[in-house]
Amino acid sequence: PRLSKTAAKAWKWVPIKPGAEGAMALALIRWVMENKRYDVKFLANANKAAAIADGEPSWSNASWLVKVTDGKTGDFLRAQEIGLTKKETKKDKDGKDVTVFTLGSNEYAYDLLVCLKDGRPVAFDPNDEKTAVEGDLMVDTRVDGVTVKSSMQLLWESASSKKFDEWAKICDVRPSDLEDL
Repeated sequence: PRLSKTAAKAWKWVPIKPGAEGAMALALIRWVMENKRYDVKFLANANKAAAIADGEPSWSNASWLVKVTDGKTGDFLRAQEIGLTKKETKKDKDGKDVTVFTLGSNEYAYDLLVCLKDGRPVAFDPNDEKTAVEGDLMVDTRVDGVTVKSSMQLLWESASSKKFDEWAKICDVRPSDLEDL
């Protein structure tokens, strides 16, 4: 909100009301999403392998599923919670009990995350460099009795909880100034 030396060099300075940075961010997010000015290809990449396949430098959690209970968001959905992986206790090389999660013939030391692809649940390891997984961005559904939403859906719901003009009013700026940004 302060016109610093750095801000004075910008092409546009928008003196928002102090403390309204969150409202400004949500206004800009709403505008970007309504106008489809986001990178679908990048955001759909659920893991490292998908990013590599698409020539992207990284991946996103936008398609990852989040559990929703009584209208409140919780943790990311895990594959074992909907029967995609199986939890087992095995002995390691030292004879100690260790928990592993299996998916097909593959074993993991932790339970995999889940996204939907074309409406079907897919378990994935975000750091996997071999099996590319891309997910649906806008998800609000139930999977095996668990209510879930994608991270992108939750972001949209937050940004759309107020009209663009209402966000601008909270910031104490003209909506056109935010649109210019």
